[in-house]
Amino acid sequence: MNTLNSVRCRASATGPFQSLRSSSALAQPQVKANVSEESKAFSEIPRPSKLKFMRAFMPGGEFYNASITEYTSTMRKRYGDIFIMPGMFGRKDWVTTFNTKDIEMVFRNEGIWPHRDGLDSIVYFRQHVRPDVYGEMQGLVASQDETWGKLRSAVNPIFMQPRGLRMYYEPLSNINNEFIERIKEIRDPQTSEVPDNFMDEVSRMIFESLALVAFDRQMGLIRKNRDNPDAMTLFQTTRDIFRLTFSLDFQPSMWKIISTPTYRKMKKTLNDSLDVAQKMLKENQDELEKRRIAGENINSNSMLERLMEINPKMAVIMSLDILFAGVDATSTLLAAVLLCLSKHPEKQLKLREELLRIMPTKNTLLNEETMKDMPYLRAVIKETLRYYPNGLGTMRTSPNDVVLSGYNVPKGSTVLMGANVLMKDPVFYPRPNEFLPERWLRDPETGKKMQVSPFTYLPFGFGPRMCIGKRVVDLEIETSVAKLIRNFQVEFNRDASRPFKTMFVMEPAIPFPFKFTDIEQKVTEY
Repeated sequence: MNTLNSVRCRASATGPFQSLRSSSALAQPQVKANVSEESKAFSEIPRPSKLKFMRAFMPGGEFYNASITEYTSTMRKRYGDIFIMPGMFGRKDWVTTFNTKDIEMVFRNEGIWPHRDGLDSIVYFRQHVRPDVYGEMQGLVASQDETWGKLRSAVNPIFMQPRGLRMYYEPLSNINNEFIERIKEIRDPQTSEVPDNFMDEVSRMIFESLALVAFDRQMGLIRKNRDNPDAMTLFQTTRDIFRLTFSLDFQPSMWKIISTPTYRKMKKTLNDSLDVAQKMLKENQDELEKRRIAGENINSNSMLERLMEINPKMAVIMSLDILFAGVDATSTLLAAVLLCLSKHPEKQLKLREELLRIMPTKNTLLNEETMKDMPYLRAVIKETLRYYPNGLGTMRTSPNDVVLSGYNVPKGSTVLMGANVLMKDPVFYPRPNEFLPERWLRDPETGKKMQVSPFTYLPFGFGPRMCIGKRVVDLEIETSVAKLIRNFQVEFNRDASRPFKTMFVMEPAIPFPFKFTDIEQKVTEY
């Protein structure tokens, strides 16, 4: 869900979405900052001038329309593992590092309330445009310090306990069944390929799945009610917010000085999504009250109901953040998994062999018990996150003076940690350009797992501020991949040399007209 991982959760997104290992994360030992007179001054960290930086992103510039990973990778080659991304128009300088010791130093010294900048346009909207809704509750995306800590503590039991997900196995399976029927409707009868706009269908399915969690209802965007106006507003706005955030908060922008057209569009987008979310949750409350009055038993175990019991405003904010941090990043992850399996049919066959043992028929019910025994499925997803890193990394604001790569970095500095780039570095991952899910499994001869530096594999972040939606994303992706590969042989017969680009998070750079060929129904027929 990861520079939103930032939110994201990837995830983030993530990514966007980000998970939590709260007890272990808070117990992480603090690494000594080791600031000394021998260290170099902050001003000596390599950097382009502000004017050169601004020109590079303007039409005709070196990085016009370039992704953040393309920019930072070029800067890394030019300046080394640490450099300054200049701030301007009200944004601070960002210390950007690809050094694992630096990344560990920042995380080990982040404290129990990690501070993460980078989404100023959303923070401004919540604090100054709609304080009537957000007030003191900015949400996990925008809040900081003790305010963030209290909110995180309140929602951790809802999002991080496995029992909270049990009720979603069956409805998520049903959503995936509907998606499978949609694939059969839209694929070409001669070639079995889906249309070039298939990513729209994938995004609709992911939106439907996350909206089930966020709003406790099915929207019908896959087949039943594709033009549902409220759902379409949320669907479109959650996707637009990502792109607008990149323009406002990562590229040079003057929105903090004057009201730019891009910021005005962002304000309208955020207002529209907020209005629909409030409307939907009010409808939910009214419907539940009617059912209570009628004497019906109400299932109060849903994540939304538990959030509503704590605070209705919290429910609105968390519901929007689930969609904002999850839809685009999770949709792209699913496409990446399908692409990896398409281009590596031997891995797809191995995965299907595992699935056939767990799902003897296409309609085998997926539940907590059956999903436990799928190590290769999880290895495929984990390797996809390494093979196609989602975003650059994540950010923290250092609460103390620290030394990074030999430079004194003062308290309050924003540090952008490019851990995701390291997942394709042969120093850390042998044969990095090969898709090898087996690298995440125990060696059948030695029984040992590959040793991985914890500061090179951080798709969902690290520490107390890891993506809270990781369990939801895991469940959705595992269910979707299991259902799709059990039902179809998936192929991709186009060039896939550069299938993704990374702006704020990774997003498709090409169409994905996958070929879906039906698999026989029973194991004995396969």
